[in-house]
Amino acid sequence: MSKTNDHLEIQSAHRDRASSYALTRWLFFRGLGFIHLVAFGSYALQILGLNGSQGIESTHEILRGASAQLGSLAYYLMPTLEWLNSSDTALQVLALTGTALSLLVIAGVLTAPALIALDLLWLSVVTGGGQFTAFQSDGMLVEATTLSLFFVPWQWVEPPWSLPRRQTQQRAPSNISIFLLRFMIFRLMLASGLVKILSGDDTWRQLTALNFHFETQPIPTPLAWYAYWLPEWTHKASVIAMYLSELLAPFLIFAGRKPRLLAAVLIAGLHFMIALTGNYTFLNLLCILLCVPLLDDTVVSHVMPGWLRDKITGSQFTRSESGWAKLLLNSVAALLITLAASQLMVTVFGRRVPSFLLSALGIVAPFHIADGYGLFAVMTTSRPEIVFEGSSDGHHWESYEFKYKPGDDLKRAPPWVEPHMPRLDWRLWFAAMEPLDENPWVLGLVRQLLLGSPAMHEFFTRDPFLQHPPMLIRAFVYDYHFTTPKEKNLDGAWWRRDNKRVYLPPTGLVNGELVIVKTD
Repeated sequence: MSKTNDHLEIQSAHRDRASSYALTRWLFFRGLGFIHLVAFGSYALQILGLNGSQGIESTHEILRGASAQLGSLAYYLMPTLEWLNSSDTALQVLALTGTALSLLVIAGVLTAPALIALDLLWLSVVTGGGQFTAFQSDGMLVEATTLSLFFVPWQWVEPPWSLPRRQTQQRAPSNISIFLLRFMIFRLMLASGLVKILSGDDTWRQLTALNFHFETQPIPTPLAWYAYWLPEWTHKASVIAMYLSELLAPFLIFAGRKPRLLAAVLIAGLHFMIALTGNYTFLNLLCILLCVPLLDDTVVSHVMPGWLRDKITGSQFTRSESGWAKLLLNSVAALLITLAASQLMVTVFGRRVPSFLLSALGIVAPFHIADGYGLFAVMTTSRPEIVFEGSSDGHHWESYEFKYKPGDDLKRAPPWVEPHMPRLDWRLWFAAMEPLDENPWVLGLVRQLLLGSPAMHEFFTRDPFLQHPPMLIRAFVYDYHFTTPKEKNLDGAWWRRDNKRVYLPPTGLVNGELVIVKTD
């Protein structure tokens, strides 16, 4: 009889944990704090070179131009604290403050107030950073942080910190707070699968996309070279697995507990595999983190030390919100769900959705609370790279070697850099596929190199003009390819390149203006 009772108690405990999300919530916010830490910390290392007064695309000039063009409307369309102060010191303080607040979230101290501040600060970064903070992952982090505010425990400190019981009371996570985060990963994955089909791209249709992806992605890892040379059937099988993760797994999220756990495995597994062969900054980490709300305490308890599990569940004290507060929160959440669903409709149907929904999405667009997603809609099938060269006399030219993207040193292995995001290297990957006149910010880079801006040194592993700036800058585009196994064994090179063409003719500064200069 005793054994039967023990068995029933264990079953009851499992059922309770399967319907409880205290451990899930604790794990989610430690992860969210870590992602903010790497996002702010990575940006802090580059902020002056990218957006400082001597940077490539100065935040001060971005905001000044927006104000001149849009007037007072600019403050709404570009919501950022940097309107108050966009000096170099202010930019650094913003990034370092975000880093410090991230540590508070990781520690579980003042989690909710810290997250509100982080949400505002990262929105400021995304708005004021121009081209360099316009990646999908940047807006995703704003939206995920905003939605997490419905999920966050509103208490001074979280376990394992101990305070008097009345100061550790917290509400159990509400169903709608969990749904908001689940719906976000649903949208992200489903949209990523749909855009591949709707784009009509032949490589996705014929399952040949991975024949190109490992070589042509922005910043591959060393494993990408090996993955590139796997048999073609493995590439096709991987594309099929990707479709299962992006088109089937999202619907499993709402099909019951066991299917939901399978969805978490499929989605997190896909992003883990992507991270092995490509440096996608905190994008993969964020997608994996958004799988955590798909889990319940029964699952999380298996990976958490017993003492910590007891601390978290022991401090749990459930109390319901007042009627008006619950109504207000549910109303706001319902509005966010409606906007997010409308954005998914736009992904599928384009501008054919009702005009009032398009208007609503336009109103909230500056705040990144219902962004449109869709990763790798069209596969790039070639890899052009820009190589910059400088000269002090117009006759002898030396190349700049960026830290992460391929350059003159063809024997340098692809790097491991995730979760750091080398934003200039990433942006140059896009610029290489387009004409210079579609990327005027590149001229900002050229200007700062000609001026000898110290902030530029951060971006290069080889800068031949550390002592004095060059007189001229020019740039070529090459097509880069992974070497074959035979070529790599022969001389150790990871890359080969061909098809050299001019991207920027020799250019110098004359009376502060960039001017093309004829050379011999």
